[in-house]
Amino acid sequence: MALSGNKGEWSEIYTLFRLLGEGKVHAGDANLNKLDLYYPILNIIREESKRYEYKPDTEQNIVVIDEDGNEYVRISMDKFMEESKSLLEAIKNNGKRAFEIPGTETFMGKIGCTKLKAPSKDKADIHIVIHDLRTNMTPELGFSIKSQLGSASTLLNAGETTNITYCITGGNMSDAELDEINSITDHLPRMAALIEKGYKLEFSDIDHPTFKNNLLFLDTCMPEFIAACLICDSMPNATSSIRDAVEMVARQNPFGFTGSDIIAFYEHKMKVLLLDSALGMTPAKEWKGRYDANGGYLVVKKDGDIVCYHFYNRNDVEDYLYNNTRFERASRSRYHFGSLYRDEKGKVYMKLNLQIRFTK
Repeated sequence: MALSGNKGEWSEIYTLFRLLGEGKVHAGDANLNKLDLYYPILNIIREESKRYEYKPDTEQNIVVIDEDGNEYVRISMDKFMEESKSLLEAIKNNGKRAFEIPGTETFMGKIGCTKLKAPSKDKADIHIVIHDLRTNMTPELGFSIKSQLGSASTLLNAGETTNITYCITGGNMSDAELDEINSITDHLPRMAALIEKGYKLEFSDIDHPTFKNNLLFLDTCMPEFIAACLICDSMPNATSSIRDAVEMVARQNPFGFTGSDIIAFYEHKMKVLLLDSALGMTPAKEWKGRYDANGGYLVVKKDGDIVCYHFYNRNDVEDYLYNNTRFERASRSRYHFGSLYRDEKGKVYMKLNLQIRFTK
């Protein structure tokens, strides 16, 4: 059966070809610009039904080694570069949700690659042995691949696990008011009507106990901080920008920080959440701080360039995530998002939902 995949899945194969063709990967800055700093690639490991290693030799070839340590095939780096260019054009020019690329599949077969996505129990999409020229270390690292060639991917997936409950304060809401506000279809106008009537959202709780504990693991203030960010992202003029929401919370300064840079205090909290979400934390599984994608991120840009955010350069990884993510609001029909409801004691509540997506 022919291989079929979306642009993100084909981008993983593109990344394999391009890195082997270039033999190195450049670091990127917070705005996805390629830096002069680069990491030579010593080996790429891919495990499907069998394990294969892809090693550059001194004569500009890639030597493919099978799981028994035998040479499987030897192909020039130029051929990998040629195949990557062909694959890039095929990905860019295909408008289907899922599609086949027969020429690429033929070449994949020659190098022992039979699947678009290597099976993985963690967030690492590719494992690479790089040479860090500054530390002279050659670790095997797992990297998560994000591609701009398809639709923007999520960093933290939504579900009922990421619901946050707020109590509505500021007065006794009548059933008629509740129904009137709920009848407004869009979230921001609905919030505007709530505010115009003098009501406010007051953080009540993180619904899912595991997600709550994970947030507390990151920072004891994290539940209240994220809840405050979602309120700011629900204001009538909200942009969905994570930076805008954090700066709005910083102006409110709910934790009473008295240092010289209040914004940096709140930015740091958000960057901790983004980094741990990027490298391993999920809402429904207990988080113990062990990173799966322990190398960092590889980003396939729209022009085909690949930039690396190496975890050794933690500040660069955090800045990239902070500058290139946004909140995404769920629809009314999912996760009880944004609807007012009354409990058995007559108190009125609303649930907001945390989902974070890349901007591009």
